[in-house]
Amino acid sequence: MRALLKSLAALLVLALGAVGFRSWQVSQPLFDETVSEAPAEAFSLVAPEIALTLARTVDGRPLLVTAMDRAGVQAVDLGAAFGLPGAEPLELFRREGYDALAALGQAPSDPYPWAALGVPFEVGGQPIAAGTNFQAHAEETGLEEGPFLFPKLSEATPWQASVKKRARLDYEVELCAVTIDPLTAGQGGRFAYSLCNDFTDRWALLTGIDLDQPLGRTGFPAAKGGAGLFPVGALLLVPRGPGFHRAVDLGLSVNGRLRQRGSAGVMIWTPERIVQEALALTDAPFLLPDRTVRLTAGSTLPAGTPLLLGTPEGVAFQLPNIWMAGAFLQAGDEVLAWGTHLGTLENRITTGN
Repeated sequence: MRALLKSLAALLVLALGAVGFRSWQVSQPLFDETVSEAPAEAFSLVAPEIALTLARTVDGRPLLVTAMDRAGVQAVDLGAAFGLPGAEPLELFRREGYDALAALGQAPSDPYPWAALGVPFEVGGQPIAAGTNFQAHAEETGLEEGPFLFPKLSEATPWQASVKKRARLDYEVELCAVTIDPLTAGQGGRFAYSLCNDFTDRWALLTGIDLDQPLGRTGFPAAKGGAGLFPVGALLLVPRGPGFHRAVDLGLSVNGRLRQRGSAGVMIWTPERIVQEALALTDAPFLLPDRTVRLTAGSTLPAGTPLLLGTPEGVAFQLPNIWMAGAFLQAGDEVLAWGTHLGTLENRITTGN
C-alpha cells in the first residue's frame, strides 16, 4: 500500500509539473523582440486624398491634423474655421463634407502636444465588440466557432489613461470603427477609424461564462466592461472610400517586449458585417451577474457607435495559464499599442482608480 501511495504521489507531482510547465510555456510572448518605441508608421500622416485625420482637444476643440510626429500634431481648428467652436469632429464632417474639410489642409495651423488631445469623437451608441475576429486569435484561445459579438460596457477614455489592475488583466490591441451615420439593417455605412484597447478581466470571463449559451452572451459583458477598460487613440481617420482598414497594421508591447503584431486586413468580419450581425441581435439577452443588457438600444445603430473589430494573436490568456496571476498584467506595467497612421495608446496599469 505504501508503495502504491508513493507511486500515486510521484504521478501527481509529475502531472502538476507538466501542467505548470505548459502554463509557463504558453505564457511566453510570441515574439522575441524588444520595442523601445512605436514604429514610425504610427506617426505617418495618411495622404488627405485617402483619409482625413481628425482629433479633438481635451477641452473639446475639433481639429484637422495636417502633420504629426512623436512630439504631437500640427492642426487646424475646425471649430474656428466654420464658426462652430466645440463642435464634434464627425458632426462637422457630416455637415460640411469631405472636400470642405480637406480644403483646410493648407490653412494656418497650430501645434498641439499629444497630451492636449483627448477622445476624438463623441460616443453616440453602446460600444459593440467582435470576439475572435482574427483566426489566429481564435486558435490561441480555443474559441474557433467563428466571430461573435458582445457589448463593451465601458466608457471611452483618452489614449494615455491609466488602467486599474484586475484579477487577470489582459490586453487586446484593436482597430475601432465608428459609425459616421445612423445605420439600419440592410444599409451600407460609412466608418471612421481609431485605435483602441479591449482590456479584459480573464478571471471574470472564465468564472462567468456559460458554454451552453451562445458565445458572447455570458461572461464577456462583465469581464470586458468596467471603468477604464476602453482607452481610445487621439486620432480619428475618415477615409474617402471603403476598405481603408485593410492597410492598417497593429502592434502592442508590454514593458518594451513585443506581444502582438498583425494586419487588420485579415479580419473575418468587416465593419459592415458586424453592423448587420449586431442589428440581427437587437432582442438577444446578454447576461451580467445582476441584470440583462442588450447589444443595441433599438433597430438603428446611432452615429458615433464604436465597433471594436477584434485583435491579432499574442494575448496573455491561454487556457492552461488562467491559474498563473503572474502571466497577466501587473501594477506598474506599461502597455504600448500602435496602429498605422493612428498614433499610440500608452497605458500604465495601476492599483488605484
